[in-house]
Amino acid sequence: MLVIVSMQIGCTRLQLPAFDPTGNRLFSNGTTQLLTPGTTTGTCLGLNPLRAQSPANLGGVFQPAPFSPPATRSPQYPVQPAFQHPETPPPCNELGKPKAQKVKHVIPRPSGRKTPGQNGQLIMTPSRIVAPVGSEVVVLAGICGGDGYFVKNQPLEWMLSNNSVGELIEVGGMNHSAFNRLVPPSARKFDGSYAWGRTGLKKVLLSRGTPTPVDDIELAEGQTFVSVSSASPGTSYITGVAPKAEGWDRRRSSSIIHWVDGQWSIPAPASATAGTVYPLTTVVNRATDGGGVEDWVVRYEIVGGAPAEFAPTGSKTAETKTGKDGRATVQIRQVAGQFEPGTTQIRTDVVRPAMFGEPELVVESGITSVTWSAPALTIRAIGPRVAGANEPFNYRIEVTNPGDQVARGVVVRTKDLDESIEYISSTPKPTEYGRQLEWTLGDIPPGGQARVIDLQMKSQKRGNTGLCFEVASETDRLRTEACAETEIAVPCIGFDIEGPTTANVGDVVDLSLNVKNECDEPLEDIQLTIRYDQGLVFPGYSNPAKFQFSELQFGESRPFPLQFNVQAAGTRCFEVEISAKGGHTSSARRCIEVSQGTGINNGSSTGSQNDSRLELGVTGARPIEIGGQSVVDIQVVNRSNVPLENAVLTNRFSSSVEPISVTKGYNADFLGDELAVNLGRLNPNEAVNVRLVYEGRLVDGDAVTEYTVSTPSGASATEKISIRVEPTGSLPVQPDFGNGGLGNGGNGSGPIGIPPESAQQQGNLSVDVRTINRNIQLINSAQPDANLQSESQIEFVIKNNGRSSLREVDITLLVPKGIKLTKFDRGETGLSLVNRNDDFTQFYLNRANELRAGEELRFVATVVGDQPGLATFEVKAESPDVIAGPSVGRDTVIVSQ
Repeated sequence: MLVIVSMQIGCTRLQLPAFDPTGNRLFSNGTTQLLTPGTTTGTCLGLNPLRAQSPANLGGVFQPAPFSPPATRSPQYPVQPAFQHPETPPPCNELGKPKAQKVKHVIPRPSGRKTPGQNGQLIMTPSRIVAPVGSEVVVLAGICGGDGYFVKNQPLEWMLSNNSVGELIEVGGMNHSAFNRLVPPSARKFDGSYAWGRTGLKKVLLSRGTPTPVDDIELAEGQTFVSVSSASPGTSYITGVAPKAEGWDRRRSSSIIHWVDGQWSIPAPASATAGTVYPLTTVVNRATDGGGVEDWVVRYEIVGGAPAEFAPTGSKTAETKTGKDGRATVQIRQVAGQFEPGTTQIRTDVVRPAMFGEPELVVESGITSVTWSAPALTIRAIGPRVAGANEPFNYRIEVTNPGDQVARGVVVRTKDLDESIEYISSTPKPTEYGRQLEWTLGDIPPGGQARVIDLQMKSQKRGNTGLCFEVASETDRLRTEACAETEIAVPCIGFDIEGPTTANVGDVVDLSLNVKNECDEPLEDIQLTIRYDQGLVFPGYSNPAKFQFSELQFGESRPFPLQFNVQAAGTRCFEVEISAKGGHTSSARRCIEVSQGTGINNGSSTGSQNDSRLELGVTGARPIEIGGQSVVDIQVVNRSNVPLENAVLTNRFSSSVEPISVTKGYNADFLGDELAVNLGRLNPNEAVNVRLVYEGRLVDGDAVTEYTVSTPSGASATEKISIRVEPTGSLPVQPDFGNGGLGNGGNGSGPIGIPPESAQQQGNLSVDVRTINRNIQLINSAQPDANLQSESQIEFVIKNNGRSSLREVDITLLVPKGIKLTKFDRGETGLSLVNRNDDFTQFYLNRANELRAGEELRFVATVVGDQPGLATFEVKAESPDVIAGPSVGRDTVIVSQ
């Protein structure tokens, strides 16, 4: 009749008597309404499916949303009960046995074999739970059959014991389809303490009627439910019975619900600054009126993560009670001396005190955390494992801040520096306090590039030398150190060279070399190598001459005669190298001053008027890595008043470096490990410049390269310079000078426009120093040279090569000994004297508050010479925005007598 009426009226809204949901009688006192098509709360016939009915029937069900950290920092979670969902039921085949093939038996078989329902066991979950009064708890149940599956369409009985509080609210059935709802219901509640139910036929999503699906519960095939609520504190004891299960110990199960008048929230994860004290607060309110609950116990325990303690006791646990406002607060802090970034985990237990004859009850146990924000400092000391005695060796100190805040006022200093260690140089330069060296690095931001200190030292003490460096921030109370060890290898092969140190051209020089074993063991496979300059001839041997000894006992010495024929005037040197099995080495160098002899006047009739003097200046040789390139500039000047023919520049270089390019236009020839560059004719007072480019081959703290310029007439001059070769990746990126190549034919040509060694760049700041007049005359020279000026101009340019502005650019000018600054050209920028010692005078320019991207500062200093020799200027620019440290530029002036 209802179907016919609804079809006749087009499914308009109908008012009909409402059925009594308790089942005690057919109709209740109210009415129900049939809905029109298109509504979301029911079908056209008003027959709502379970998902549509559940919101009304399950309103207020106890189901808090799972924890989700707030988008912004909040001192507390939203106030809510602790328990989230009914516990996940254990697997039906809880013993872990494979499930049998599912066989459907709804009635006992004639063979007498029991059905899964008869052979099944009732499983209920949760077995025990704590919930606030006024909420609604869902208890799930299912009959686990003998085949390992939940059994469908099985009856269940639900009972609430007489000594329980609360009542049954809703009981689940088989969840008929909408059409089958016309069939009598499969579940019935007789009163608040007794009901029938039936396990379901299919999977069902039980909705709580809330906008979010988070609190929905999924019922598996063969599962059903009952919901319980209580308006007063106490305990509910629910018993479920499967009447068709024949095993009395398997057909019954129970669940216990403790109702408390309270809702609680544990502290939310939070962030705090290291070194401060942070409060942790748990809040407990009454569920009935929202007021604070007093005298509930809250226990806190640090369970892991960054070291921390509770104040003021310093313990790992703390216990407190809620006050009248329902709040229980403790203070947490990091352990003294361990202020570092990290996260501390804290377990929080909320305990309802004993009441109504029941013992105390833990109603919530959760984990929260405190993340500590702090700066941090790390330091690395990188140096060679072995170094030679009295030979420079390099250390690289790297300082980083792995924390999440700026480390302020960072200082690096040496610790307990051995007396045998001698400081040579450093970039940046340190402040010396007696034997201690100290570098001020300023503020270091978190996570940036490492601040680097390049340090060069040497030692004459044999054995292991430990070097320790400390980095500290007094402002942030940070301090750590790093140590490294270098073994100083002192040669134990001793030798001395006896014989004359002067000779004339054409003489035969007899020398005696005495080799001695001063090691603690016999020496085997001794190799002796003798290298000598042009102008010396070792009769019967090529250059270098090599000899070998089989063995030399401890304390034994062996003489070795040396004989040289002298064929050219000048300073003629030879070098002796000795090596033995086991890595023992030693070397020495000796020079002979050779003159033309009586009656020979350097190719002229009047020696006083035709003085054949050569002057040699060598600059450059910046440190490089293996495979890197370093430039050396050589200037040769004929200071005589006669031309010098066939001048030759000879370069003897260490095996740690190799020349790869020479200035275009000069012929170059390799003679063994020497390079000869033909300079040709040098007119009086003529100066020629030769640039050589070297490539690093082996790690060497002092790769010596020696330069000798000579002519057949006997004029000569010699200079040395060292190139430091570092391991790959240990130096800042430097410009590539290219490779013009040196062929065996000797006609090498080098690149054009190679930037001077003074043009160095670190980060975004570069310094370029250009000497307008490299050769100047001594201001008080007794014999003024018409070809030389008395002053020179030094131009230096500081440029920001980056894409952003640099703040607080400080510029320092070092004027070396032998040079005086007479004029400084830079409009608004002042110049002040900072420091003066025996080696240099230091000037400080007024700070440039901002240097924009691409902007440059240009200065010109006029200088005069008051002492003869080579004088190297140095200009340093630095900014706190350039992490790589100061940028340095250098250039050299030659002051002539």
